[in-house]
Amino acid sequence: EIGSGLVGSEMCIRDRCTKAYQSVYQWFDVAGKKLYELGISANAVTIIGFLIGLLAINFLSMGMFGYALFCIIINRTFDALDGAIAKYAGKTDFGVFLDAALDYMFYAGVIFGFALANPPQNAVAATFLMFGFTSAAATLLSYAVIAYKNNAPQRPEVSQSPFYLGGVAQGSETLVALIILCIVPWLFMPIAIILGCLSFVKALSVMVTAYYNFVIAPRKKAEPKNEAPKE
Repeated sequence: EIGSGLVGSEMCIRDRCTKAYQSVYQWFDVAGKKLYELGISANAVTIIGFLIGLLAINFLSMGMFGYALFCIIINRTFDALDGAIAKYAGKTDFGVFLDAALDYMFYAGVIFGFALANPPQNAVAATFLMFGFTSAAATLLSYAVIAYKNNAPQRPEVSQSPFYLGGVAQGSETLVALIILCIVPWLFMPIAIILGCLSFVKALSVMVTAYYNFVIAPRKKAEPKNEAPKE
């Protein structure tokens, strides 16, 4: 009975989270359509959101974590809106590039801001987190370059490998960590170390994935298939 109760509670929580996600997604979809009809471009929203996000660095350096959190949330909201606008306006190669590049710059800037908030306590942990973050970003971007070169018409897809870890140390986890850090900034060191370790795990996952997709998978395709003997 206890086990079935736990399973039921877990399913209930999952259903609520799914409904909440669908409601938020629907809101962004409607807002994106309205902004598109008003003639607002996705790239403009991306740039404005990035500039607002940069203000978080200033607020973090002054210890004004509430204002920094506000800028971070606005930045992430604009990041969702630009995707919703692009859904109706049509995605462009430059738009995808701009969105990804400014996202990486924003996250790196926020890490820098936390280092400035308390250099004696946060600098080493921030450097470690930046090391892991850069490693994960570099492996993902390098993978995308080779995948695109090998098969330009298709979108690079790393999830086809059994070694890929999906969303580990990506947008959702990083955003949650940043929100927590703005609420309890004195926990920056342990949270930064944990997030840095997750980033290294992600980087290793992508490297193994690259070896599987670029070396092992082509070999398997090139191997002649054993035909069943004719009777």
